[in-house]
Amino acid sequence: MVDIETFGAALGSIKTITEIAASIRNAKLRQEMNGKIAELQDALLAAKQQMLEMQEKYELVLKENKQLKDAVVPKVKPRIKWGCYQFDGEEALFCTACYDTKGQKNLTTRLNTKFRQCPVCKATFGS
Repeated sequence: MVDIETFGAALGSIKTITEIAASIRNAKLRQEMNGKIAELQDALLAAKQQMLEMQEKYELVLKENKQLKDAVVPKVKPRIKWGCYQFDGEEALFCTACYDTKGQKNLTTRLNTKFRQCPVCKATFGS
């Protein structure tokens, strides 16, 4: 990705080219060179403006992403029963790993009399 410093260097190079063009004795050639230099300056400035707009949009997307991630994090942890989460008003037991990392309430299944397992992430719970 091109950064602001690169654009500054390009504009500096155009200044040098402009100085060289000024030393050209042929008026028609000098005029053509100055026209091309002006076109390059316009193109560079337009590209710089686009880059700044894209950077602004990128910053907004990052901020929105953080806000969405923060909104997904549960505010109150449910109680723990046999190593699994149990939510108020529900008898089912849910995977703590899936809920803590992805905010997903995945039911655990019984493996035997002492252990349960998450069918999604395969985490095992019990004593």
